[in-house]
Amino acid sequence: MKLAIEIDDRAVLQALNRLAAAADDLSPAMRDISTVLAEAAERAFETESDPATGTPWAPLTPSTQRRKVDRKGTARGSRPILQVTGQLATSIQADWGPDFAAAGTNLVYAVTHQFGAKRGAYGATGRGSPIPWGDVPARPFLGIDADDKTEIIDIIEHHLAAVLRGL
Repeated sequence: MKLAIEIDDRAVLQALNRLAAAADDLSPAMRDISTVLAEAAERAFETESDPATGTPWAPLTPSTQRRKVDRKGTARGSRPILQVTGQLATSIQADWGPDFAAAGTNLVYAVTHQFGAKRGAYGATGRGSPIPWGDVPARPFLGIDADDKTEIIDIIEHHLAAVLRGL
């Protein structure tokens, strides 16, 4: 006696083909992920802490606080750290494509605030003064925490589930 079992795997193959096609352009999921990244940066400025660890940023030195006075003599020291003008906080932009998600800024001084810099790390002025004039502690504003990672995984799972359902 000969036994033959025939399996109709068209639905499985169609689902796998949809997944493969979706992997070529993950833009919808990447757009949502880039929003999570940008929101983490916004939170960092609101809480004045590293978005990845929650560690508070280093406080301003007394000399920096004294310098935070505008041209009219009005103290600006009560403004949040890294937000004297608000330019850095408002410069954070989300970007995405078929295979990437990102959030960041194009301001040249942002890297100094993200990673810190030692006195004179960028050389000296024409008069010989160090750039920066003193040590600048790292105050990371880009990064994600465990909750953000969970949200990113949820975005990916939701996207893949929608693809498998044929949506």
